[in-house]
Amino acid sequence: MDIPFVQAHSSNYQKGRSATIQWIVVHYTANDGDTSMNNANYFQGANREASAHYFVDENSVTQSVRDTDTAWHCGAKTYYNACRNANSIGVEMCSNVIGGNYVITEQTVERTVDLVRILMQKYNIPVSRVCRHYDVTHKECPEPWVRNPQLWEDFKKRLTQKEDEEVVEKKTVLLDGKKYTCDCIEKDGNNFVKMRSLPQAGYTVVFDAARKLPAITSPQCRTFVPDADVNVQDAIDTLREVCGLEEQTIEYLRKYKYGDDLVKKLAKGIAAS
Repeated sequence: MDIPFVQAHSSNYQKGRSATIQWIVVHYTANDGDTSMNNANYFQGANREASAHYFVDENSVTQSVRDTDTAWHCGAKTYYNACRNANSIGVEMCSNVIGGNYVITEQTVERTVDLVRILMQKYNIPVSRVCRHYDVTHKECPEPWVRNPQLWEDFKKRLTQKEDEEVVEKKTVLLDGKKYTCDCIEKDGNNFVKMRSLPQAGYTVVFDAARKLPAITSPQCRTFVPDADVNVQDAIDTLREVCGLEEQTIEYLRKYKYGDDLVKKLAKGIAAS
């Protein structure tokens, strides 16, 4: 993860630590549409009387205080667990206001999960010592996760879920009606073709129901016939590729009284010649 460092002003944090890192505290910024860099720049100003180690938005993470220094993010007169500024890392999530309520977007949550996982592994911190600001001081922070505790429970589950391993396999797909072998990823029973640039090139990626294979067609090519079986589809491809028949001609042949049987016979005769 690429995390730029924008140093907070020295008046906003304490140099060094008096304890080892044992906790990770998750906060929210209580802003509307802010960014990680906005916040880091703000804490470059003097006498903010607060700070955090990391700020997270939908697209980025910015570090403001080094892990080896003490950020002022969860200090209070009364505490409800063993977490303190001196033994914790503070992570602030940027927020939005939607319908009059604070919201942490899914993209920000996902990026926060990634960051917290990295910190958990780096400092050997179990999920039981990842907490909300609310759990430390009873301040309503992150407010959406205090208002709806299930969101917090879901976040903690994601921290311990085993990440799916990406297994790349060689599989056959149809490109312009021809069979090609390419890299595919199978996940949850679905095949994903690693050809991300094809849609930008004007190709259409669909599923050929007749052959039960992913099919990729260019704008100039006829789309596959959804009501045809495998033999008919093969015959249509032969007529297109060998004879150069256009879509209208093939559709005319299919509508003739002998229909798909005629198409198969023509293709068989061409293949045998």
